[in-house]
Amino acid sequence: MQINFHKFLCAICLLTTTLIAGCSGGGADTPKLGQVSGTITLDGQPLTQASVTFQPQSGAPSVGMTDASGKYELAYTPDTKGAIPGQHTVRISKMGEPGSPNDTEDQVPAKFNQNSKLTAEVKEGENTVNFDLDSKAK
Repeated sequence: MQINFHKFLCAICLLTTTLIAGCSGGGADTPKLGQVSGTITLDGQPLTQASVTFQPQSGAPSVGMTDASGKYELAYTPDTKGAIPGQHTVRISKMGEPGSPNDTEDQVPAKFNQNSKLTAEVKEGENTVNFDLDSKAK
């Protein structure tokens, strides 16, 4: 049985978010959320099957996964779309294809994930947050 690593990673992120939200009260105590979607490109091409994480300064993160055209939508929990309003650090990551020689290497430069300086402001209501990443820019 072959596991799709990208779906597995997204499931782990959503599970972690759910557990964090559950530990902080969750359910009826879900904070007001802004709906967040957008498109991510890397070097001018849609970034497909990438994990997107918005980490607020305090509270649970929201996560999403890009589709074939680089579009994503954030989820606060598996059943609730959105992100906490406020300033967020954004991390974008994409692992190599399962079974390939680079399946454990992130295909996105570290400056956009573990060393990310990407930020976004989420407001209540609809938010469109696009990222046009350039792997060669400093």
